[in-house]
Amino acid sequence: MRAQLRMTTLGESAEPPPGDSDTSGDQRPVRRAVPGPRSRAARRRRARVRTRLLVAVLLTGAAVLAAGIPSVQAALSQLDRSQRELADARLGLRAVHLSQTLADERDALVIAAVGGQGAPGAELTDEDRALADQRTAELADDAPPAVRERLDGLGHARERALNGEATAAETYAAYTGAIRALGGLIRGGFPVGPVPELASAADASAAARALLVAALSGGGPQPELTGLALREAAREDTALDSFAATASRAEREAYASAVRGPAVEEAEEYLRQLTAAPELTAQAQELPERPVAEALTARTEQQRGVLMTLAAERAQAVDDAHQGDLVSLCLRTALVLAALLLALGVSVRTARSLTRPLAAIRLGSRRVAADPERQQPVKYTGRNDEFAEVVASVNALHARAVELHRQASETAKSTGGLRAERDRLLAEQRELTNRMTALHGAVHGMFARHAQRLLALTAEQLAVIEDLEKNETDPDHLSVLFTLDHLAARMRRHGENLLLLAGAGPAGRPGNRTPLIDVLRAAVSEIEHYELVEIAPPPPAVDVIGPAARDVSHLLAELLDNAAQFSPDGARVRLTGRWLGEELAVTVADEGADLPPARLAELNARLADPVTPPASDQDSGSGMGLYTVARLAARHGLRCWLAPRPGGGTLAEVALPATLLRHPEPEPPVTATPVQGVPLPEDTGAHRAPPPEHARADEEPSETERTSSGLPLRARRPVPAPAPEPGPAPTPAGGVSAEELRRRLGGFQRGAREGHRAAGEETPS
Repeated sequence: MRAQLRMTTLGESAEPPPGDSDTSGDQRPVRRAVPGPRSRAARRRRARVRTRLLVAVLLTGAAVLAAGIPSVQAALSQLDRSQRELADARLGLRAVHLSQTLADERDALVIAAVGGQGAPGAELTDEDRALADQRTAELADDAPPAVRERLDGLGHARERALNGEATAAETYAAYTGAIRALGGLIRGGFPVGPVPELASAADASAAARALLVAALSGGGPQPELTGLALREAAREDTALDSFAATASRAEREAYASAVRGPAVEEAEEYLRQLTAAPELTAQAQELPERPVAEALTARTEQQRGVLMTLAAERAQAVDDAHQGDLVSLCLRTALVLAALLLALGVSVRTARSLTRPLAAIRLGSRRVAADPERQQPVKYTGRNDEFAEVVASVNALHARAVELHRQASETAKSTGGLRAERDRLLAEQRELTNRMTALHGAVHGMFARHAQRLLALTAEQLAVIEDLEKNETDPDHLSVLFTLDHLAARMRRHGENLLLLAGAGPAGRPGNRTPLIDVLRAAVSEIEHYELVEIAPPPPAVDVIGPAARDVSHLLAELLDNAAQFSPDGARVRLTGRWLGEELAVTVADEGADLPPARLAELNARLADPVTPPASDQDSGSGMGLYTVARLAARHGLRCWLAPRPGGGTLAEVALPATLLRHPEPEPPVTATPVQGVPLPEDTGAHRAPPPEHARADEEPSETERTSSGLPLRARRPVPAPAPEPGPAPTPAGGVSAEELRRRLGGFQRGAREGHRAAGEETPS
């Protein structure tokens, strides 16, 4: 595999073959790789690939080390701890041996100090002293300073005892202090287990033996030695109790099986007799010295045997644990090193398996890219892996490039005619675009002009109808005139829709400001079923600025017309306004059928889109109305939306921003003079319309009579009139006079007309 990759890498050179020159038979130059910024960048990228692979190898090794080092450190710490425990155990075992040697020397010196050298157990040879000195010197090097000081003082105590300068009690105290200091080393070497308690019991047994034998050898009651023996016997009992509490069952059974027999029973009987009183009784003084010494010595030696066995077992257990920790450390270290070597080997192998085929592909693809028409496809003899897929893709691109080059050569011969045809088509397209743009502007201008003419004709029609209304006395004719008046107002709204769709500005001259109630009344007057609309409760007393008043009225008329068309018979449409923070929301509430959520979302989407007109397959009524609302809302920055009404039906809400609203200016008080004793009506402040600009001189709004939609009815003011001609006034068959019908219908029409005038619309008087 390596040989194949190496051959591929060397064979696929980036330069053309040596036999190729810069030009071939058709004199086409061959592009060569020119050193420059791009080649330097490529070299940097190649270096980065190798660097990334090297970093990956190093990171893999670091990860293995990071995972294995804590385990090795833990094993090393455990080995260090077990090594200290082993050193303490060995020191404790040496302390056990030395304490027994010093106890034997103490016992011999105490007995010799009282009974002389011939007393049983008083023999102390030079070998015994040399052994004690040797063990003391060996232990003193590793012992703490306090223990070393105790051991250093034993030589002086021995000399005094041998020279007869020290009493038995003084010798006992000196040696016992050193032995108990060694007991601390024993406890430190065997912190767990019964070894320290058994060592204390064996030492107490040996001390009691020496004191009792010395007391028998000296004759008499010997209260001092007997008292010391009593204390040692008590200390032995306490130590044995502690041993029984801390030892395992096997250790207690081992002690019971080792310390038994006739000699032990005889020794315990002697102990009971000798320690029955604070001093030796007459019966105790008659006991034979040598049998007592032999029995007590046998019992002490059996205890020492159990002690040495347990101490050796504990030391061996610590040694075994230390050896196990050492083996664990070696195994963990070897495992970490093996994992590190394996990870590094696999990483290096993987890196080499990537870099070698990558180099072959890079060189071959560079050669093919330099001149795809002349060069041969890339040859790759590696494994069938992702690199092989890349080579196949490069060769496919090479074949495609060769084919495209061939097709381009064939097509280049006929490109002259196609290029000329393309230029002609582009010129024709530009001409058609310019003509369409001009035609589009002309059509929009034509629509705008026709819409303005329709609005002018509608205004003239309204003026003619108003003149006819003033002079008409027949109630039936007057009713027809009012119907024509209302129909003309609706036609005017649709004419304004055409003007809006043509892209022209609002019709009429904007006024300064218009009360909101007048804007609402003007909207009501422009719908077909105006009698269904109620303005309740009264909207807030606020004015709409002049440029927006007419468009807001037009927008509300579209919403009211839609609500009235889809309301059932006998239902009402409520129109009101309320504050929503800084905005004023005008609400149109109908009682029609509930709209499904999908349909409601579709209608709200139309209200939010002032650009896209309704499709031709949609109903022309609501579709164009919603489109008109969206255009008007976008013109003044209004927000419009539909929502389900809680009691059934639909709510259409329009939010007017604060920039379009003004608070009404306070009007100066006007003193009104009643005519012929008739008082002026009380001003309630609700639904009050401004004084009509083109109203008749003998009419003024009455605040006590209103239409169902909230528009004021006009009442005739009593004025002096010429004496009526004889004869009754004509009354129609229905019982309603012309004056009464004029009063009822004229109030709505003139109030609506005044609302239009205040909203900024031009209406001929």
